[in-house]
Amino acid sequence: MKPCIFCDINDDKLKHLLIAKQGSLKAVLDRYPIAEGHILIISQTHESHLEHLADDEYHAMFEFARELGRQLPSCMEGVEDYNLLVNNGKCSGQHIPHVHLHLIPRRRGDTFGFYWRLLTRFINPFSSLGSDKNLHKVQRMWNTKG
Repeated sequence: MKPCIFCDINDDKLKHLLIAKQGSLKAVLDRYPIAEGHILIISQTHESHLEHLADDEYHAMFEFARELGRQLPSCMEGVEDYNLLVNNGKCSGQHIPHVHLHLIPRRRGDTFGFYWRLLTRFINPFSSLGSDKNLHKVQRMWNTKG
């Protein structure tokens, strides 16, 4: 069986940029962000579909997302809103078969750039959003304000 990146993050076997932890859930920065501050909320349980999670974990994930969403404007300058996205299974665009929520910060007027990065997320060599320097900067913003 192929190792799961998210299971390895949960077990601290893989380097990651932690934003917050709530119970057994982790919120980490996405290495291929669609917008600066793009967060992944990772389930503890290795399942590919939301409906396979126990009710308590399912509800805890969305409560955690709500709390992080409340904190976004105070942690990230110019952020007014966010997208909460779930790719629920392979046919929906899920690249890693492990339940996770995408919390993507949104700023006024970012529509064109947002959709361009969405389309070129894994193939855009010109984007600096996923650089170590930028990801560490975002992590520091969360640690000082969150």
